Amino acid sequence: MKTILVPLDHTAATEATLAYANKLAVRWPAEIVLLYCQPEDVVTPLETQEQHLHSLVERLRYQQLTRQDGRRIRYHYRVLAGCLHDHIRAEATRCAADLVVMGLEHIDCGRQEAPGNHAAALTELVACPVLVVPPGRRSLPQRLVFLADFGTLNPTVLPHLAALESAFRTAPLELVQFYAPAQRPQRRSLRQGLSKATAQLGWTATCTPHLLEDDAPLEGISEFCAHIQAQLLVIAPASPAQLLRYFDACYTTTQAYHTRIPVLVLRAAERQPAVQCCDKCAERLARQEEPTEAAAGATATAGSRATYHGVNWV
Repeated sequence: MKTILVPLDHTAATEATLAYANKLAVRWPAEIVLLYCQPEDVVTPLETQEQHLHSLVERLRYQQLTRQDGRRIRYHYRVLAGCLHDHIRAEATRCAADLVVMGLEHIDCGRQEAPGNHAAALTELVACPVLVVPPGRRSLPQRLVFLADFGTLNPTVLPHLAALESAFRTAPLELVQFYAPAQRPQRRSLRQGLSKATAQLGWTATCTPHLLEDDAPLEGISEFCAHIQAQLLVIAPASPAQLLRYFDACYTTTQAYHTRIPVLVLRAAERQPAVQCCDKCAERLARQEEPTEAAAGATATAGSRATYHGVNWV
């Protein structure tokens, strides 16, 4: 059974987050685990907070879903003391979450930050995809856009998206990669990487690759999504800093198109340690991990430079 983990707070946008998760749970189908983390300076009993979650669930499941669909969803409740970022990893592992659905303006530990900042931080703590939902009611997407550098994309990312296809069935997928004007000589190899990713993904509905020239990918993807009226943006950021740029204050303040639709963040799977089944395997792995003399020399040189520049010269 698939599981959706939904962290909630007490803001008005919580209803939109849960309503979207409800629709996904019916379509997939999946169970929903509701997680509320109460700041330690709040004295409300945890049992009372859980009752609030029950009331919210019962109200939304019949207001925004048919009675048959509302009865079909199975809910679980987790109410904990402390900050969400201290519990999210353990809770996602405990319930074997396949997806985390959270609000763009989620508040953690009672701290109000720029929209998306909490989501960006939590994405680094869980292994499963994270779907960030902005405020407002919306239906499930009819058109998806997947933005990535497909030439360097970690191959473990594509299975994450393929596993979610049943939740977005019949939705066409647009694969988009931007390149700077200086990369024009590399267009052939970029196009090959894009075509390879399209074939590996195996999307059942229409899957169309787009290789576009733009030296400002964020502005470009926002314009692309607005042009085709996309309802979900899928991204595979290469670093936490790159993810934070998607939710930068300049984009949320100007209400850029990509901040007004849900954003699905995919992360590469963590590398598993190699298993040594015998002494011969251990020797082979040791040889593979043993740096060459040239590499060792380069590392030593780099370390010397780092030490040199780290000295506080007077």
